[in-house]
Amino acid sequence: MAYSERIEVPLFPLPNVVLFPGVSLPLHIFEERYKSMINACIDDDAPFGVVLLGGERETVSSIQNVGVLARVSEVERLDDGRMNIVTEGEVRFRILKFTSRAPAWRAEVDLMEEDPEPDTELTPLASELGEMYLEAYHTSLELTGEQPGRIDLPTSATELSFVVPYVLDMEVEKKQALLESTSTRDRLRTLIGYLREANERLSAQVQQKRVAETARGNGDLGHPQEP
Repeated sequence: MAYSERIEVPLFPLPNVVLFPGVSLPLHIFEERYKSMINACIDDDAPFGVVLLGGERETVSSIQNVGVLARVSEVERLDDGRMNIVTEGEVRFRILKFTSRAPAWRAEVDLMEEDPEPDTELTPLASELGEMYLEAYHTSLELTGEQPGRIDLPTSATELSFVVPYVLDMEVEKKQALLESTSTRDRLRTLIGYLREANERLSAQVQQKRVAETARGNGDLGHPQEP
């Protein structure tokens, strides 16, 4: 859906969650102020802003100023007006000013755009990132013993640079920094560096696991027969 450059939206500050464009986020809505806010968004087919809460209390300084517009795509209504919803991240924004604090936060925001960058630079970086992500995924399966699932990585370099940090176990501060970057190239390079270190750690853990399993096997000599 097209947006004007500046809009006013209700905000949903969340601790430990950084949403990215093109990513689905399930939420359980139970607070009265957010029941009313989400119902209004559903009725009007309007977005709301998901922003990282950088502290325990909601204040002007603890709400991060870059977030993502989200739109409700699925609703499961529960008792007492509670809801389980699925939202879809659409576009990033930067908070210009807060316009209300109660019952829920509202802000005037400016929509963010990506820096123009040539595909000749982005395509090889995206390919490298995709390969490193799949390597990390399969190495993790070897550690956990879980069965592999289906992975459909985005073909767009920009979309890949948003999806990968969302699913990775990264500090929220690092995810927020990636969200605030307007360079796909910089995000891809940062993620490649992160996954390179992660794959080295995972490989070392796999090697330790194999050594431990071999040691246990060598120690199982059976039971000696009675003379």
